[in-house]
Amino acid sequence: MTAPDPLALAANYFDGHSASPQAARLRRSGAELLIEAADDPTSPPRELRRVPWRQVGWPERSRHGQRQAYLPGHGLLVGPDTAAWDAWAAAQGAGPGWVNRWILSWRGVLATLVLAIAALPVGWIWGLPALASGVLTLVPTTVDAQLGDAGLAQFEREMLRASALPAARQAAIRTQFQQAVQRTDALHRSRGLPPLPPYTLHFHATPERGIGPNAFALPGGHIVLTDALAQLLDDRPEVLMGVLGHELGHVQHRHGMRMLVQGAAVAGISSMLLGDVSSLLALVPVVFSHAAYSRGFEFEADAEAARLLRANGHSPQVMTLLFDRLRADQAQRSGARRGTTGGDAGGDKPVELPIGLATHPPDAERVRRMVAAD
Repeated sequence: MTAPDPLALAANYFDGHSASPQAARLRRSGAELLIEAADDPTSPPRELRRVPWRQVGWPERSRHGQRQAYLPGHGLLVGPDTAAWDAWAAAQGAGPGWVNRWILSWRGVLATLVLAIAALPVGWIWGLPALASGVLTLVPTTVDAQLGDAGLAQFEREMLRASALPAARQAAIRTQFQQAVQRTDALHRSRGLPPLPPYTLHFHATPERGIGPNAFALPGGHIVLTDALAQLLDDRPEVLMGVLGHELGHVQHRHGMRMLVQGAAVAGISSMLLGDVSSLLALVPVVFSHAAYSRGFEFEADAEAARLLRANGHSPQVMTLLFDRLRADQAQRSGARRGTTGGDAGGDKPVELPIGLATHPPDAERVRRMVAAD
C-alpha cells in the first residue's frame, strides 16, 4: 500500500469530456501542476495530466462552497475539503490575494463602507468639478454651439416671445455692449489675458407670468435679454452692461456645458450603482434646461462682470441697483398677482428660469465680491 503524500491534495478531476468526476491527487512539480489518479491507493500514482502552473485559473475564494481551479484548454478541479484546499493552495503560493481577503473580512467591508461615505462629499465638492473641467477640455466648442442652438430654439418655443423693444433701442444696447467688450478686450490684451468669447445678443419678450426682467446665457455664446430687464435698466446702461458682462462670463467659462457634463457624470455614476441606464439619456435635456448654476459659477461670472465694468470706468458697486430693482419688481408682480387672484398666490407662481437672473437673489456677498474683484 502506498503511503499518503503530505504534499498532495485530494480533489475531483473533470477532464472536460465526461461529466463524471475522477478521484485525483494534486501535486506541484516545479512549474507544473501534476494531476494523478487516486482511485486505487494500493497502486503507484498514475499520471492523468500535467499542466503549466501559471496557466491554472484560481477563482476568487468565497466563504462557503467548494473550491475550484480551471485547467487550461479544458478540465476542472474541485476540492470538497475547503480547509485542506486553502492550506494546500496557500503553501503553493496560490492563496487569495489581499483584495479577496479584504472582501471576505467584515472589517474590510465596514472600512470600505465608511471610506465610501466619507468620499462622497469630497467627490461632490472637488472631484466632480475637476472631472467636468477635464472632460470639457476634450469637448470641441462646436458642440457648445449645437447644444446652444437647440436650447435657444426650445426656449423660444416655450418661454419667449418676439421682442417689442424698438429696433433703435436694441441697436443702442448692442452697440454699447460691443464697445464695452472691445474696451475690456483691449485691457485683457495689455495684461496677457485671453480675449472674451464671441457672442450673439438676443432680445425677447416674455409672457405676462413668464420670467420677467431676466437675462441668461446658453452654450455657444447665446445671450438672451428680456424686454422687461432692458426697460427696468433703461436709465442705467452701465448696470445693463454689467448684467450682460455677467452672462458673457458664463459663456467664457462654459458654465452651461460644465453643468451638463457634471449632470451627465452624476447620472452615469447613478446608473452604474443603480443599474438604470435609461436615466442617463433622459437626463441630458433635463440638466440643460433646468439646472441652476452653482454659487461658484455665479461668483466666477460676477468677477468677469466686475472686470468689464472697471474696464469701462464703472464701479461694480453699481450692480447693487440691479438687485434693488429686481426685488422691487418681484414684490410688485407678487402684489399684482395677489390682487388678481384675491388670495394666496402660492399656487400661481411665475415661471422660473433656473439659468437666468431669476435664480440670482439679491446677495450682498455677491456685490462685495464684485467690488473686491480685480
